[in-house]
Amino acid sequence: MIVAPGGQQAARAGLAGQADTVLLAGRGGRLTALSGRGSLRQHAAGRSWRVGAGAFWQVHPGAADALTRAVLDVLGPRPGEVALDLFCGAGLFAGALAEAVGPGGMVVAVDSDRAAVRDARHNLRGTPWARVHAGDAAAALARGGWPPPALAVLDPPRTGVPRQVIDRLLAPGSGRAGEPGPAGSSLRAVAYVSCDPATLARDIAVFARHGWRLEALRAFDIFPMTHHVECVAALAPG
Repeated sequence: MIVAPGGQQAARAGLAGQADTVLLAGRGGRLTALSGRGSLRQHAAGRSWRVGAGAFWQVHPGAADALTRAVLDVLGPRPGEVALDLFCGAGLFAGALAEAVGPGGMVVAVDSDRAAVRDARHNLRGTPWARVHAGDAAAALARGGWPPPALAVLDPPRTGVPRQVIDRLLAPGSGRAGEPGPAGSSLRAVAYVSCDPATLARDIAVFARHGWRLEALRAFDIFPMTHHVECVAALAPG
């Protein structure tokens, strides 16, 4: 794969025959497929994942595996449980959780990026008990329509989790199928994956106001030779 800046004609002429996939980098970093599939295959958590052009995936080759293991360690999913994956991207954590809870359980994954949702639905087609919803996380929690969840993983962008999402996630409510309303009272663990310690600290304070506590915090140096770190926070009620 080659990512080419500049105009389409120059990219096609200069890169023809050099790669099976050519992507044009436009304003704001947006990528457009000029030739090839327009997607990549990534390997993590013991399987392959399709990730479309411009969709998010960890840069460090070992990051996806390390973060998936950390999330599963925090949540300790059990067969038959219901789990939420908010800001699910290509479905990495949802896929790992689906394998852990099995067909007797359920995973509800949500993302507002339509391209990410397409990838997640493709990647999770082998585990039909993992459902992928396109749209705002707060709106999805307000609608409900699934059994009470025991677990949740949050992997937001650098701006962190909107306050409304945390409030709805932790608010009392059944969330049962056919009964609209926020889910939350049944949660026993939340894994928060963050690329910005400042917004993570802000959001942990919101969890604390809901009576939740920070049980553990791990930092991962997946951006070598930069000041950035990736964190996984373990949050629990009480």
